[in-house]
Amino acid sequence: SLYEEFRDRLLEKNVRSFLQVKGGVNKGIRDTLRDEPDMFLAYNNGISVTAESVEIVRDENGKPSIKRIRDMQIVNGGQTTASIFNAKNDKKLGVDLSKVFVQMKLSVIGSAEDMDVIVPRISTFANTQNKIQVADFSANDPFHRRIEELSRIIWAPAQGGMKPQNWFYERARGQYADMLTRESTPKRKKEYKETHPLFTKTDLAKYENTWDQLPYQVSEGAQKNFHKFMLRLKDRKGFVPDEAYYRNLVAKAILFRRTEKLVQQQQYGGYRANIVTYTLAYISYKSAQRIDLERIWKEQSLTSALENEIIDVSRFVQRMIVNPPGGANVGEWCKKEKCWLLIRDYEHELNSALQKELVSVSRPVATTAAPATSSIDSLTAEEQKVIDEAAAISAETWFALSRWAKETNNFQSWQRSLLFSVGSLIGRGQKPSIKQATHAIKAYHAAKEKGFTV
Repeated sequence: SLYEEFRDRLLEKNVRSFLQVKGGVNKGIRDTLRDEPDMFLAYNNGISVTAESVEIVRDENGKPSIKRIRDMQIVNGGQTTASIFNAKNDKKLGVDLSKVFVQMKLSVIGSAEDMDVIVPRISTFANTQNKIQVADFSANDPFHRRIEELSRIIWAPAQGGMKPQNWFYERARGQYADMLTRESTPKRKKEYKETHPLFTKTDLAKYENTWDQLPYQVSEGAQKNFHKFMLRLKDRKGFVPDEAYYRNLVAKAILFRRTEKLVQQQQYGGYRANIVTYTLAYISYKSAQRIDLERIWKEQSLTSALENEIIDVSRFVQRMIVNPPGGANVGEWCKKEKCWLLIRDYEHELNSALQKELVSVSRPVATTAAPATSSIDSLTAEEQKVIDEAAAISAETWFALSRWAKETNNFQSWQRSLLFSVGSLIGRGQKPSIKQATHAIKAYHAAKEKGFTV
């Protein structure tokens, strides 16, 4: 009501007038008013108000209330105020303001001299905070909580007379620095860092997206890459990491960090981050993700064959990165999928020593599996085409794909079982159901994109 009567006079000392419902914040305010009005108090920071004087009266029970405010100014919260007013008058929204509450901080500033000094400070400080990064919003995701739990209890094997290490996963920004403050001397702090290597949420996303051959996403920067990793994680619908996943994750961290050092030693002169992610993505592709991560975990280091391959691959990756088509900006070129596809298709064979170290995929003993349950009589032409495509792939290929998925920790367990079942059906001369064929073909093409071959 006050805003309706006085409008911009209430916001004369505010740094902004109403910015309309265009930015993300004001849209968020509108959405909360419409969808969760009872939660507005919890979600909104409230408003800061100043006044020259305030007259307070009390009722017969001594309960105070404000009778008069002189020179009232909303110095922080103008967007909140105007957004509520506009939502109230927007009949299409249908906002029920009876459920909306807003906390208000009211500061009485007696002199005009103090007003000119204090009001700008209130406005400045109320709008100043430590920058919140995209990754910070996912700190409480169950996936990250589970990684944190595993990181606190799993110690890496001790190697070469060195102390065993306990990799420290920083789920919430600042945890590691807080732990270091508990160490009383510089020597103890140094020892803690040596036995507790740090990796963060954005590091995790960088390792995983590189391994899954998305170097162009990694090249977009830590926060954007993390956001895209979380979208991928969301698609897995409740994936819960176990100890095996965590060990592989640490192995990827060792692989990535050692690659950074190897690339640095080559003195390419720039774009190290891009060269590293593209080099490892290429090796992941050419090896069909069969690098022995369990061995890296156990030995806490890379083999000489793998290190030599990293150096060799980094050389042509560097040349291709710094010479983009049409003289494009190198940094922007690295963010494009076309850059990855060009590098991915570069003709190069992994060295024979490394090929001998790759995880082997041996054929297991076939087991019985349930026959297809869906009738193909009522299938559409497109559905029949999908089934025929799955049936045209040999049983041996499906078996090999199932084993590859297990050995490289690709796909979920139900998908691996499904791939084996499809192989069993085809091996007996039967065809899979449309549901089985759809999932199987999707997995088959995804595996081929990651370098799977028979």
